[in-house]
Amino acid sequence: MSSLYPLTKKQKEVLRLIEKSIDKHGFAPSLGEMLSDLGFSSKRSVTFHLEALERKGYITRTGQARGIYLNTPSNGQFFSVPLVGFANAGLPMVIAEEGDYGEITVDKKLLNRKRKVFGLELRGDSMDKRFLNGIPLSNGNYVIVSKDSEYKNGDVVLAVIDNAATIKSFKREKDRIVLYPESSNKRHHPIYIRSDGEAMITGKVLTALSNPRTKQITDTSKS
Repeated sequence: MSSLYPLTKKQKEVLRLIEKSIDKHGFAPSLGEMLSDLGFSSKRSVTFHLEALERKGYITRTGQARGIYLNTPSNGQFFSVPLVGFANAGLPMVIAEEGDYGEITVDKKLLNRKRKVFGLELRGDSMDKRFLNGIPLSNGNYVIVSKDSEYKNGDVVLAVIDNAATIKSFKREKDRIVLYPESSNKRHHPIYIRSDGEAMITGKVLTALSNPRTKQITDTSKS
C-alpha cells in the first residue's frame, strides 16, 4: 500500500498512543487507558476514532481486550507526510495558509525522506494533462512538495501569487519566469512574473498521489 487516507489531528493522537504502547509493552492500550491518556469524554469517543483508523486501513481490531494491531509495521518502512492545505491547479484563488489536515503515510521506497516535504490537495484542472509517476495533477489528487529542491525548465513548482498557492509548470526566459498550465481546459493561461520574482516560488512538486476518495484516471505511460 503506497499511501493511506490522511488522518485528523485526533486520529493521529490515537494512532501514536497505540504505536507507543505496542512498542513499549507489546500490546495495545485498553479503551480505559486511551480514555484517560487522551482526555476523551467517553469510551464511545475512543471507539469512534478507532473505527475511523480501521476504516482508513491503519489498524485491525479483533473485538478482544487490547485486540488492536497495526497494519503499517513500525520498522521504519513508512513515514508520514503532513498534509498542510490546498493548492490551485487553476486560477490562484485558494489562500496560501498552512493548516493541519492530517497526514499521508508513504513507503520510504517511493520518496526520499531526507527531503523536507509536505503534502497539498489539488483544486482545479489547469494541470490535468501533466502526470508525475503515472498520476495526473488533477482535481482532488495529492502532491508532495519539497522546499529545498532545485528546479529547472519543465519542472512543476508551487508558487504563491497574490497570497494564493498555485501549481504550475516552470519555464525561465531571458527577463521573466513563466508559470504555465498543462490543461485540457483552454481557459487556463500562463502567469508571467519578473525574473527577480523567484521568491514567489516556494517549492518543487516531487510526485503526485492518487486520492482514493476521488474518481481518477491514471496513465502509467506518462510522467
